[in-house]
This record gives sequence, structure tokens and C-alpha cells, in this order.
Amino acid sequence: MISIFAIMAVSCKNETQNSKIMETESAVVDTVQKPPVQRAPKKELTPEDKAMLKSVMARVMNEPNLKKYASYLVTAEMATMLSEDKGPFTIFGPSTAALESFSAEKKKFYSMPDNKPKLEELLKSYIVEGKMDKETLLQTINKNGKAKLKTLAGTTLTATKSGEEIIISDGKGANAKVVKGSIESSNGAVYVLDGLLKS
Repeated sequence: MISIFAIMAVSCKNETQNSKIMETESAVVDTVQKPPVQRAPKKELTPEDKAMLKSVMARVMNEPNLKKYASYLVTAEMATMLSEDKGPFTIFGPSTAALESFSAEKKKFYSMPDNKPKLEELLKSYIVEGKMDKETLLQTINKNGKAKLKTLAGTTLTATKSGEEIIISDGKGANAKVVKGSIESSNGAVYVLDGLLKS
């Protein structure tokens, strides 16, 4: 019996010591805890910020089929114009697959800094002055049989219908089909073409 009491007394003493050690450790942990991180106040978006996030440039950049066209716009330093200018603009952007069909020589040509004006001219030949959403475009085609569209490059595109599809022609023998659009934006509209037009 005495030995049992002795064991119990020792174990109680150990428990008391352990609990004291644990209390001390938790107190140390509490004092070492880092102060809460101060978060920067959330910036309120201005109407200009909101417009930029919904601009034709933002729509082009967010459209998976226009990644290559978007990168060309950035290279040609046209992104600011298309995101900040009121425009409006209507972009008939060739798909990445269409732009990848460029010959190796043409890809190299447009990637050279000295040829930036030529790249800009090429890209502008797919951008029309004014906003032409799909409904308006179809109304114009249905009324006149076609819609004439003046580009920023000074060329004219012609939109016609083939069945239910919209076809864009450049007047030089190249045609491309609209595969997506119109994607509405704060300063215009965006379409995706399945082919290249001649610049």
C-alpha cells in the first residue's frame, strides 16, 4: 500500500510539473505571436478603371483564341490606345491558329523592332472605326446585302452573310469567317475571325 501511495504521489508531482511547464510554454508562445498583418485599404475602382477592365483590349487579352493577336498589339504598343481611348473600336481579330499560319519569314519580319510600323499597319487593318455589335452588323447586312467597314489602316472591309455565318472580306480576295462575337466592351466590340485578311 505504501509503495502504491509513493508511486501515486510521484506521478501527481510529475503531472503538476508537466502542467506548469506546459503553461509556461503556452505563455511564451502567446507573447511570441506576431501582430495581425495590416491589410492595405481596398482601392475603390474609378469609372475609368472599370472602363479599362471592360475595354476592347481587355476583351482581346481575355479571349483564348486571340492570345497571339493580343501579344502583337502589345508589341506594336497599341494596347494603351485600345484600353484607354473612348474610340469606339470594332476589332475583327484573327485567331491564334490563323496568325500561326504566317510563314517563318513573315513571323520574323513582324517580330523585328524596325518593322513595328508595318506590324501596326497590319493590326489596324483588323480594327474598324466605330462600334458595330453583331445585332447592328446583321441589320446592316440584311438591309443592304453587305456592310462596308472602314479600318484604322484606311482600308475597307466588307461584311456579308453566307447562310447564318458572317463573312469578312478585304476586297483583295481574302475572306474570313466570324467564329465568335460580338464580345461587348466599354469602348467597342470584339469578333474572332478564323482566317487572315491581306494587309
